[in-house]
Amino acid sequence: MGENTRKSPIEILSESTGEGELHEAVIKGSIGIVPLIGPLMNELLFEIPNRVQQKRIYETVEILKEKVSALENSQINEQYLQGEDFYDFNKDFWRNSMDIRETQLRKSLANIFVDSIVNKEHYETSNNRLFMDFLVNVSSIQLIVLRFIRDSKELLERIESYDKFYEKYNSYPNKIIVTKDVFKYYCTDLINKGLISTDGELKGFGVGDYILYDNSYVEPSVFTTELGKEFIKYVISGTLTDTKK
Repeated sequence: MGENTRKSPIEILSESTGEGELHEAVIKGSIGIVPLIGPLMNELLFEIPNRVQQKRIYETVEILKEKVSALENSQINEQYLQGEDFYDFNKDFWRNSMDIRETQLRKSLANIFVDSIVNKEHYETSNNRLFMDFLVNVSSIQLIVLRFIRDSKELLERIESYDKFYEKYNSYPNKIIVTKDVFKYYCTDLINKGLISTDGELKGFGVGDYILYDNSYVEPSVFTTELGKEFIKYVISGTLTDTKK
């Protein structure tokens, strides 16, 4: 189990200067003398992060309180709460909540966390562990691509190439416009995460037929995997506008 390696501005600055025990006041004073940008740097390093974190913690607490209050006492196993699995899920929950900006995704994170408690999930093998990280590491554009693929099953059958895939995506009403290279990058990342599959390799942009195929060749399709469908279910659980299952 890896430890959380996120460091505070003070820790980063202390290490970079070789001083092991710098106080915040000393650091602020040192930065403050930098001409023109010093005061702004202090605000960005110390004051704004504290305000943002406090806001996110407060919002997360309110969401979690609502979710847990809806549970029956019988749904919570006290022995599970004393174990390492809950400890690790709890650590991931609060760490990831600090990195999520959207309220809807914060609600999705809370749903995954509560689901882990109710079902007494084993941290090392549970998909919920992946889903918590996906909510932080999957971009808003990728979430739209996932929904597009979910909503376009027949449209993306035998799509064969990224040219056709990209063309179909650009006809999606809820799209965010991106370049071809960015689109392919995000899709490749979703494939590597196991959330979508192309059932064979799609031809790259601008690539024609350079291979002679036999009669058994079937053009690749694009679809969400079972892992992807389960993840989308949690993403949707935090929204009020998307009710499609």
